[in-house]
Amino acid sequence: MKKAILSKGIFVITIFLSLFWLMPLIFIFMNSFKGDAEIINHFLELPKEWTLQYYFATWNKFNFPLLLKNTVFYTVITTAMVLLLAPMASYFLARRKHMFLSKISLMLLLLPIMVPFQTYMISLTKFLGGFRLIGTRIGYISVTVGLLLPLAVYIIYNYINTIPLTLEESAYIDGANIYQCYFYIILPLLRPILTTVLVLDALSTWNDVITNQLIVGTKMSSMNIQNALYMFFSVQSTDWSHALPGTMMSIIPSLLFFLIMQKYIVTGITAGAVKG
Repeated sequence: MKKAILSKGIFVITIFLSLFWLMPLIFIFMNSFKGDAEIINHFLELPKEWTLQYYFATWNKFNFPLLLKNTVFYTVITTAMVLLLAPMASYFLARRKHMFLSKISLMLLLLPIMVPFQTYMISLTKFLGGFRLIGTRIGYISVTVGLLLPLAVYIIYNYINTIPLTLEESAYIDGANIYQCYFYIILPLLRPILTTVLVLDALSTWNDVITNQLIVGTKMSSMNIQNALYMFFSVQSTDWSHALPGTMMSIIPSLLFFLIMQKYIVTGITAGAVKG
């Protein structure tokens, strides 16, 4: 009896906390169907009329097709590059960790995780400016990949350490070389953790504001959705009837992506915890 009461109590608390954390999203959704006056005077109430006119107006005013194209392009390219480079680096470092140079390389690679981005973003901007990469897609992609790689390498590195060396030793005895061992044995085993990295990095790139604003600035042709929304809020902070629909349109794709892929995140994390 006590266990049943306790489980019900935990369930009620969980529902309450879930609604509490969802309240900002619920209010954004409700008010995205209202005009400025209704938002200001009746913020906590349901809209008098559920109309998509503000969504259509925001779509045109923000030039959303261009912003959406830029954001999808950045997300796909940066995530693909991380998934290509991170497993290779992780595999080499994990299987050569007895070498002094590998230990130093791993420490240097993980250093950006421990150092706040704000401490070196100005010098990074100056560095990119020397190569005339400020305001360009290449500059933004390069920086984003560089910022995402350390954590990806760290996650995959720890996962590879759980894979028994006997698998590779058996392959070497059968005549396989290091490349065959990597592509045909190690890489297939990394699928769960690579899916986790895919989701985390895709969401990070999609929702990025600071890096895009720092590298791209106010160049509309290269902005992502979040940067454009931030600029719009800063310059015209009272135009809620366009800002809130824009926010909802930026949230929906990433939210759907996370809901679809969340089970793979859990699978990847738990597989890395118990493997070996």
